[in-house]
Formats: sequence, C-alpha cells, structure tokens
Amino acid sequence: MNQMNKLIKDILTLIVVSTVLGITAQAVLPNGIGLKTEVTMVGDDSAGVAVPAVSINPNGDGEAASNISLRNAYSAFENNTALFFDARSPEDFGLGHIKNAINIPVHAFMDSLTYLENLNFSRHIITYCDGEDCNASIDLAADLKMMGFTDVNFFFGGWQEWRDAGYPIESGP
Repeated sequence: MNQMNKLIKDILTLIVVSTVLGITAQAVLPNGIGLKTEVTMVGDDSAGVAVPAVSINPNGDGEAASNISLRNAYSAFENNTALFFDARSPEDFGLGHIKNAINIPVHAFMDSLTYLENLNFSRHIITYCDGEDCNASIDLAADLKMMGFTDVNFFFGGWQEWRDAGYPIESGP
C-alpha cells in the first residue's frame, strides 16, 4: 500500500511540474505553444480538401495565410502582382516549375533568410509545391507569416494543377 501511495504522489508531482512548465513556456516563448488549429475547407468547385489554416498566432486568431485558387493564382501571375515560391526540392524545381518562380525549399528555409530579408514584407507571395499530396507550401507559408510577411497565400493545387491547366512553366535551375 505504501508503494501505491508513493506512485500516486509521483504521478501527481509529474502532472503539476508538467503543467507549470507548459504555462511558463506559453507565457515566455514569443509565439507560445500552439493550442488550437483551425481546419478550413479549401479547393475549387470540383472538390474540397481539408487543410489546416496557417496562422502566426498560437491561439489560431489573426491573419492567416489562406489557399488561393488556380484562377486567382493565374491572375496574380498574369498581372505580375505576386512572387511565386516553389517549396519543393531543387531537383524537382529543376525538372519543371511555374515560370519565374523562385525555389525556396521548405526544408532549407533558413538558407534563404538573407534573400527574404531584402524583400518588401507586404509583397504578395504565393507558395506552392507538388499538389494536394504535398504540404510543403503550407509549411513555407507559415514560415513566411512568422517571419513577418503579411500577404501570403498557398496554392494547394500546386505544380500539378498549374501544369495540367497548361499555364506557363519552365525547367532548369
């Protein structure tokens, strides 16, 4: 019975210490700990796909990077009102990408900081990757929002949808 009481006491101590550490981290860390994730339906008229909304606020409030449709992404391309960032690997980028897109591989985001810091933080940015099976565009959009960019969209249809629509593409580095 004495060991059972000690076990219960140890468990309660662990719970209290964990709770205190969590509350402290939430209060001290600049972005806190993400407590809530919104799930938003994105897609066009043909199909909706559930993806998380991307927000810089750990409570899920505030300005979020949102999905942009193929039509609106192409309109931004035609009007030259957005920068397109390809979140895929340099190898995939070299095989083909949206014309004039810039390769910012999400796994090597830190390597791009010098370039990104020299951009206008209010410039419209559209991130994309392979398509609906790839979340790198969402991750890159979240990184850009956390860095301070204010007008960020992710194109969830990505490279596959753009290429299949016959829109301008190119290959090479």
